[in-house]
Amino acid sequence: MPVLHFPDQGTRRPAEVVIDTRRLTMRSAAEWQQQIVTECRRQRTLTPTVFRFLKGSGLLGRCTFLASEGPAEPLRFCYIGAPTVGVLGRGWARSVLDQPVDQDPHTEFACRVGLEYAEAIGAGEALFNRIAVAGVGRPFVYTQALFGWDDRGRRAVLSAIDM
Repeated sequence: MPVLHFPDQGTRRPAEVVIDTRRLTMRSAAEWQQQIVTECRRQRTLTPTVFRFLKGSGLLGRCTFLASEGPAEPLRFCYIGAPTVGVLGRGWARSVLDQPVDQDPHTEFACRVGLEYAEAIGAGEALFNRIAVAGVGRPFVYTQALFGWDDRGRRAVLSAIDM
């Protein structure tokens, strides 16, 4: 029998994930989030013009973009902006890029945020939330302006995140 005994790391209970989502009015959003929503409303459909606007205004790096290939296909991470990478890490971002959202290792968090994505897509209108998260690394709080699209079953959502 060894002299040193190391406790079984597998017996530790993972931290409980707590997610508090508060719906706010778009007037509460940062000016740059409002600019993105205004452009999305102006375009009404997801076109390259939306991305030209985001790149030209320097706002693309603050956004995360997800899209599906068709009606039966899940949303996939297409672009992950700096705020999300800063909180969840580069390793996480590399592991989920081009992957379905249901492959996200932060299952509870992904499911909860996925509900917001689905609501934004279904509404065809912008949503603005304040989200506080504990149990996924260090606790964090952010606001998220979401705009979703549904075009013949191909869905997409743009998330403008302010940490």
